[in-house]
Amino acid sequence: MTFSIRSRSRRLHVACWLPLLLMGVGGCERVKAALNPSQTDASWQADSTFLASNPTVLFRVDRSSRVPRIVPIATIGPSGPRPLALSSRGWRAFDISYLQGGASLTPYRDGEPLPTAHATRGMWEGPPLDTLPCPSPLPAALATFDARVELLTSGATPLRRPASAGIGDAELQSVVSNVNLLVAPTTGLSLSRLARYRRSVHAVATGASARPTIVVTYDNPDIAVDSMGRFTDQPHHLTVVLDKGVYGYKPSLMYADVADNRVQPRRKFLGALDADGDGKAELYFGVQLPQFPLVTYSYRFEGDAWLEAFKYERGRCQ
Repeated sequence: MTFSIRSRSRRLHVACWLPLLLMGVGGCERVKAALNPSQTDASWQADSTFLASNPTVLFRVDRSSRVPRIVPIATIGPSGPRPLALSSRGWRAFDISYLQGGASLTPYRDGEPLPTAHATRGMWEGPPLDTLPCPSPLPAALATFDARVELLTSGATPLRRPASAGIGDAELQSVVSNVNLLVAPTTGLSLSRLARYRRSVHAVATGASARPTIVVTYDNPDIAVDSMGRFTDQPHHLTVVLDKGVYGYKPSLMYADVADNRVQPRRKFLGALDADGDGKAELYFGVQLPQFPLVTYSYRFEGDAWLEAFKYERGRCQ
């Protein structure tokens, strides 16, 4: 009787495992996975490994709310800026490490680092700072910094600033006058019309040459910045970037809101940062549209022109 029971048990054991043997190793693995599902969160594993490396993070200032926020948009390193994307759990950990009260930040004005700033409140430090209509919002934080700051990096150590000789007021005025007389008319802007435009001039160290890069922008104050729907034969916004060549300063980048039969959003100059540490800064621009406060473009100097190297065209709902 005992022998019969054991034989029957062995037959049942073989009968139960025979289908698995016929399915092969892959089938066995699928069965085991179904019976014992893995508790590993692959996204969190990747996020935690990434955060443990303590990357330097680039922040944009978002002024679409009554109180400005700083919002992370990219990491920076030898490969330049790279878009930053984490899981919901990863963003919560990021908030603790980078955004909560007391976290150190380096603000920049036209590429020049200013004294260390500090976050005053993180996204989930208490009740959520913002309530957005999406399950995994991009976090933001409050901080105290100069009103002219548009870009910040994490930590108290500023990015290296390229060396550059200065430029005198007389030479700078001569460069701007040449833009008015020789460059702007090629875009359809007459000198008389240009006189009514609001102009801003920035001289920034970029390393593109031994002299500063000059960024000149013109805006028509009579036309709303979000009036993109109307096509006209003359631009309401013009950005001209100039760098020193053998025979003086010459245009190395031009952007107009009306060009090649297209209407484009106006841009605003954010600053110059050497994000990849190669000794040459990239130029950063945003768009003058309040509904797209984080859109960012960077340009790298190659040969004798500035070429687009990075773009960030997302909002806080990823």
